[in-house]
Amino acid sequence: MQIIFLGTGGGRNVLINQLRGTGGFRLVGSRIIHCDPGPGALLRCKQFGQNPEKVDIIAVSHNHLDHANDANLLVEAMTECGKRRRGAVVASVSVLEGNERFDRALTRYHEVMAEKIFALRAYEKAEFGSVTITATTTAHGDEEGVGFIFEMDGVRVGYSGDTEYFEEMGKEFEGCDALIMNTLQPSGGKIPTHFGTDGAVRLLKALERKPKVAIIQHFGMGMLKAGPETEAAAIQEATGVRTVAAKDGMAVPAGETEKKAGEKKLTEFEG
Repeated sequence: MQIIFLGTGGGRNVLINQLRGTGGFRLVGSRIIHCDPGPGALLRCKQFGQNPEKVDIIAVSHNHLDHANDANLLVEAMTECGKRRRGAVVASVSVLEGNERFDRALTRYHEVMAEKIFALRAYEKAEFGSVTITATTTAHGDEEGVGFIFEMDGVRVGYSGDTEYFEEMGKEFEGCDALIMNTLQPSGGKIPTHFGTDGAVRLLKALERKPKVAIIQHFGMGMLKAGPETEAAAIQEATGVRTVAAKDGMAVPAGETEKKAGEKKLTEFEG
């Protein structure tokens, strides 16, 4: 199974200026899962050789634009614009139902296009075909936001979602083959409700059964200035866990050595 990154940017300045893409990432195995399709998800699929129509599950961790903006568009692609009722959407309750703070991100028009809809709170599971997705806890601005553990083809991939570090995280991500951490800020960062290098180190140290590979992504301006590769090296040195700083267009076989996907500059993209 491969993890393909369609955007590794996070935070308002990086999002608005597209210093890194915000298209989310894909798990490609016996099924295709597109997680957190933020702004530009369709374009980044085209850019990096991923067919937006070839997706079976759309997973959305929380109701912020950089994670949920293109969810409706991906549902249209998945269902041939509603001609085929197929696939599943797995998302936080805030994304699918809205609340006092957020309008629902997935419209009612698009909800009925999917074969299955799963609104998850922490610790709840969704099963679709051979895929199991478990929601994990987060501490973030969307109080109903979640992370995910994806289980497919005998591989277990954890995804922190947007969150600050908290002590119980170590219990939720035990035994993952790969662990994707949204690492917005470098060591010493003080942005509340967001992870950073320091949180990544604490989480990996807390795990008794550590992942084969840790992947940091969802970088803010501070992280880009500090250098994601430098921060990844510091995490690896501190924890002993091989740590990769994801790049737009990178493909990482879960638990194995990373390699590049067919990368193409945005300025070269045509059609």
